[in-house]
Amino acid sequence: MNTDSAPLPDNYDTFLARLDAATASLSTRAASLDKALSAVSLLLVPYESAVTEWEQRRLHVGGQLDRHARSPQSYTALIELHDVARKMESMLRGRAQVITDKLSLMLERREAIHRSLQELELSRVKLNSSRMLSQDREKLGRIFSDLAGSSIPASPLPDSGLLSDLQEAREAVILAEALMELKGY
Repeated sequence: MNTDSAPLPDNYDTFLARLDAATASLSTRAASLDKALSAVSLLLVPYESAVTEWEQRRLHVGGQLDRHARSPQSYTALIELHDVARKMESMLRGRAQVITDKLSLMLERREAIHRSLQELELSRVKLNSSRMLSQDREKLGRIFSDLAGSSIPASPLPDSGLLSDLQEAREAVILAEALMELKGY
């Protein structure tokens, strides 16, 4: 099959539409994730505050225990208060850690979405550049074909080497553009 005679179909619009659809989908996810991050972040503040308060209470009761005259009833009450403060601090610290872990996971997801959106934008730019390069190559090919294959001779004695020179020039241009595409220019 001769590919020079029939131009390749321009399917750039199809790929650009797919990039746009992926970008829209990820942008929607990013917006939802940002809202969820705000909500979960708001949950963390009261837990951290409660951990601090129970820690201070535990330390204060621990100090009271160390200085206590050791009367059985008040000492038992202080031990119970200290135990409650320790348990509450531990429980709240655990819940705060669960929320912190969830936030970390959500931040990682947001970063992954951000990277993907950047990659999609870069792909869009590259695809548009490739489209312009393809169109320029097509125009250049038509110009060379018109010059090389003109049915009206320019002079009674046509230049026999013109066709081969034009073909070599066309191949050189195509190879140079392919190299630029390969190198990422």
